Amino acid sequence: MTEQFQSAVRELLAELAPISPSAAPGQNMLPPGARRDAGETPLWRAHEGPATLFVHGWNDTHRIWRQFAQDFIASSRPVLLMDLPAHGASKAKEFGREAAGKSVKTVCDAEAPIDAIIAHSFGCVATALALKNGAKADYVILIAPPVLGWAESKRRSGVEPAVLERALQIIQAADGGEIGPFDFADALAGYQGKLLFIGSDADSVCPLDEIKRVGGAIAGAEVYAVTGPDHREVCLDPDVLSKILSFLRYT
Repeated sequence: MTEQFQSAVRELLAELAPISPSAAPGQNMLPPGARRDAGETPLWRAHEGPATLFVHGWNDTHRIWRQFAQDFIASSRPVLLMDLPAHGASKAKEFGREAAGKSVKTVCDAEAPIDAIIAHSFGCVATALALKNGAKADYVILIAPPVLGWAESKRRSGVEPAVLERALQIIQAADGGEIGPFDFADALAGYQGKLLFIGSDADSVCPLDEIKRVGGAIAGAEVYAVTGPDHREVCLDPDVLSKILSFLRYT
């Protein structure tokens, strides 16, 4: 193996640990007095009452919701913003699916009742696991859920097959990791509220056709497709916000 090959493998494996932008004081969307942590999870609230919880994705923080959450806050709707484990202001060391799911569940329990959960990408996995383990919310919106799994996503993005294969060998030799597709249908089988999947035709990370397939297989779930925004910009898109407000019956 050449050094270039080994370097490519190391870079690929490095993606499995978060490198999240800081959410230090002064960078937060809400003032310091709004912080009210749930266990080890950094948490900020605006307004009292049944709230909408916003859950960000991998390598992100609560600030991704600067458009959507600010709209809610300006309309005096209760909002909860959190940083997932090992992201943003979180000091937690565990950062996988289970840790993220427990974090969302802890927030839901501590701040109940929760009116709605709006999640993006990896945050959708965390939300689904929280619901599977008993978290309660009347409405759930999953934006760009990672329906492919890490390995398949890397294949589709054009990672050199030999590099990916070597990375998978290393992962399997360790503990297997969380590289396979997450089973949203299983995790959400017992959910009794209103469920909405949102995907974009320009999202190469979480393809719209796969989101339609997964969402369409869950009884009662709605699937909404948008045109234009990429994987991250879909959390800032006015059309997506409009659809969410309509789904929540706020318009």
